[in-house]
This record gives sequence, structure tokens and C-alpha cells, in this order.
Amino acid sequence: MKTTVIARVARGGSSARARRRLAIGALIGIAGVGAGPAAVALAATAPSPATGTSSVTMTAGTLSIGATTPETIAVPVAGSASGVLPKATWTDTTGSGTGWSGSVAVSDLTYTGTWSQVAGTTTALGTAGSSYTGTADGVEYTVTVGTSATATSTPFTWTSNTKIKTNTSGSGTATNGTPSPIGTLGVKIDFSSGQAYPAGAEYQIKAGTQSPTAFSLDNAATGAGVTAATGTTSTPPTLVTTPKTVTGGGPGTLGSAVTFVSAAQGTGMGTYAVKPGVKVQTDPSTWAATYSAKVQYSIVTGP
Repeated sequence: MKTTVIARVARGGSSARARRRLAIGALIGIAGVGAGPAAVALAATAPSPATGTSSVTMTAGTLSIGATTPETIAVPVAGSASGVLPKATWTDTTGSGTGWSGSVAVSDLTYTGTWSQVAGTTTALGTAGSSYTGTADGVEYTVTVGTSATATSTPFTWTSNTKIKTNTSGSGTATNGTPSPIGTLGVKIDFSSGQAYPAGAEYQIKAGTQSPTAFSLDNAATGAGVTAATGTTSTPPTLVTTPKTVTGGGPGTLGSAVTFVSAAQGTGMGTYAVKPGVKVQTDPSTWAATYSAKVQYSIVTGP
């Protein structure tokens, strides 16, 4: 902005009005009064900042367990060894900080082999599988083909070793292509459709179930522990004091759940990979084979 002040001075002297105008010009910093326009410098002022607040509401999540990763434990016959149960991802995104605990339940360790021919002309069986449901270990079945077998039916007799106390032998006629039960404990034989089996051909299958108390917790086992996922900073949960037996409920049937991991109040928030450590004790009459058991994890609020 420019300000122009013109002072008129009368010839031969100055009037009172002119003197006042000159004084005003001096006060506002006029350079060369009467010489032309003069610039007035105005001081710049900083803009005022605008402030406010932003609210973010954290939505509560859940307690959850992710998919498991299978594990295998090598144990000698009539011996014991330690290892880990399947690894799983455990997550607490509740935002409550109330803590949580985890439990495990297992079924009995059970093995069902495949049929092998032990006598007679080699004649392949069908591929339908068996699933042994008995609780004895070291069990073996033998099936012998009878006379007058055809391409559509096969007469047979069967026996089991003395490990089974009841239903130890029997006979029947199988419809070829349809699995035929051998006893009442889930074992079946599958004579192939269109194949006439020779009389006297023998087939055997091994099966067995370990003791219901084969598993016991062992948090000192190699590989056992809790690992926090990237970004998780909360104090992790801990494995419970061992030993503690995890009793199976039978072949394919879960037993009672046992607590094995616990997060105290204010801990265990985030995501963790958890591996329970266990010790396995095998039977003296066990087969040298791979036995399997169901494993189920559960998570609940509170340590």
C-alpha cells in the first residue's frame, strides 16, 4: 500500500496548517516530504494454527487357534522318548487383557496296517482300507480263501492271534469289489471284482492300539515352547508345569482335555506359535510301525 502526503508551503513562510502536515509526515516516515509518493512498510503477521482431535476406536477381536502342523515322534518299541505335539498358532485379539489358557485332548495311538499275501498264488487284493477300533496291541489277522471262489464271490475263513479275547475267528463269503468285515473291530478285506481267488491263498494284516496313558506332558522336550509372532510385544504365555498325563478316550475318540499353556492377566496378547512337549511310552507288544492319534486344542478366557 502506498501513502502520498503533499505539503503545500506558502511563499515567504509556512502556515500553521503546513507545519502540522509536515509533522504528520515525519511521524509516518515519509522520505522526502513534498518530493513524491512514499512507501509505508507493514509488519507481516503469522497465520494462526488450527487444532483438533481424532478418535480411533479399537474393535475387539477373539481368542482363536489356527491350523496345526503335524509332528512325528520316534519312540523305540517298549521304550519312551519325548517330542512335540502338532504346532498351532494361538491368537488373543480381544483387547481385554484378561488372559487365557489352552488345553489339549488326544485319542489313543492306533495303527492299522495293510494286507499282505503270505501263502498261495499271488493275487492282489482291492485297495479299500481298514480302521482298527480295538484297544489291544500287537494284533494280527489271517484270512484264508476257501474253495469254489468265483470272479464275483470269495468264501473265506479268518483267525486272529490271542491278543483279542473275543471274536477270534470266523468265516464268510465276500462279494468281490465290496469290502468284507473281518470280526467286529473295523478290519475289512477287499477281494477285487472280476478276480477268482485260488483256494488256500492266505492274507495277513497287523493292527494295534497303545495304552490310553501313552502321552504325558513334557515341556522340557526338544522343540517345545512358545514363540511370539513378528510385531507381538506382550509377555508370552507359558507352558504349565509337567509331568501330567493326557489320557486318550479310545481309538479315534478324544479323552479329557488337559491344560498345558496359560497366559496371566495382562499377558499373552497377540499371536504365538505354541508347541506342547510330550513324552510317549510304548507297549512291549507294539508293532514297529507308525501309530497315530487325534489331537484337539481348545482356548478359553482366563489363565
